[in-house]
Amino acid sequence: MCLRIEITAADIAHARRVWELASTGEGSEERVQQLHADYVRLISTQAQQIADDFRRENRAS
Repeated sequence: MCLRIEITAADIAHARRVWELASTGEGSEERVQQLHADYVRLISTQAQQIADDFRRENRAS
């Protein structure tokens, strides 16, 4: 069994808002960098999920 957590556009939007808030002086530089890395990781993960879904759907056709 494969565990899969769906990343949504809302998840990405929230991560972006948190990162942007921290980058306006609400967080340390280390925190801003970590939040940005998390934001980028969510985007990459969602892109991979979309690609996996596309391949799975096209294999079934």
